[in-house]
Amino acid sequence: MSIIPLNEQEIRYQVSQIKELPSLPQAFEKLIEIIRSEIDSPGELESIISYDPSLVAKLVMVGNSAWYGYGGRVNTLSKAINVIGLYQVKAICICALIMNLLVSGHPISAVYREMLWKHSFVTSRILTEMTKKRPWLDRDEASILGLLHDLGWIVMAAHFKDQFTAIFETAAKRNIPPWYVDMQYGLTHTQIGKYLASRWAFPEVLKAAIEFHHFPEKSKTFKTEVRLIYLANVLSHSHEFPELVNDEVTICHCRELYVCEEEWQEYQEKVELIWYEVDELWNLLK
Repeated sequence: MSIIPLNEQEIRYQVSQIKELPSLPQAFEKLIEIIRSEIDSPGELESIISYDPSLVAKLVMVGNSAWYGYGGRVNTLSKAINVIGLYQVKAICICALIMNLLVSGHPISAVYREMLWKHSFVTSRILTEMTKKRPWLDRDEASILGLLHDLGWIVMAAHFKDQFTAIFETAAKRNIPPWYVDMQYGLTHTQIGKYLASRWAFPEVLKAAIEFHHFPEKSKTFKTEVRLIYLANVLSHSHEFPELVNDEVTICHCRELYVCEEEWQEYQEKVELIWYEVDELWNLLK
């Protein structure tokens, strides 16, 4: 399949045709409010999630999974939250609701939906691991940055299907990262993500992460956060593109963030376990 180039004017026009952010479910609005205000109350989180029976069922199912060893004994939402943990519950809810919101009326193929969901979740998990040694970056904020950094790919898969499919097919044939391909044809997932994030008035740090996570040096603000997203993204893709893990650009960003060789190696060793856990989570939630 050939790639039909789109220029910036065409991108802006087509993104403008995507409806304004729909009225979100009350549960989602309150969940965003809790994350932004750094409220960490299991009781309040329970009252929010209880508005969405589908999320309740999924969380109870996860709580009863083999991961936690409570098979059959998690029969309420409150127990599920206590077993899974606040951070993981928030991440699961955000990822599920955002995906459902963006693809409403524009279904993404099962293969690409799984690929995008897993990559976002893995990147988020890696990023939160990195915050353990960087307490100045809030864990919940890091989680959201990881989950939404590839917003542009999600939108492209739903609204620019032909270009999205052609880019990924071309990348697979050449065995190169797909973002190398979309840069060659004028249509980039970072541009699309940036336009939509601006249209929806996302926080500035999230806009920067979406636009510059492949080129942190081009970001004029929030360079530290964007560099962390870059590194987490590289680790998430390390099985497909291992050459990126220790290339000159990656090591340069490690130095800028004072990520020593030992720490970088630790993250590489954790990636396989994180991917295993996310694979299991996907199998439970899909």
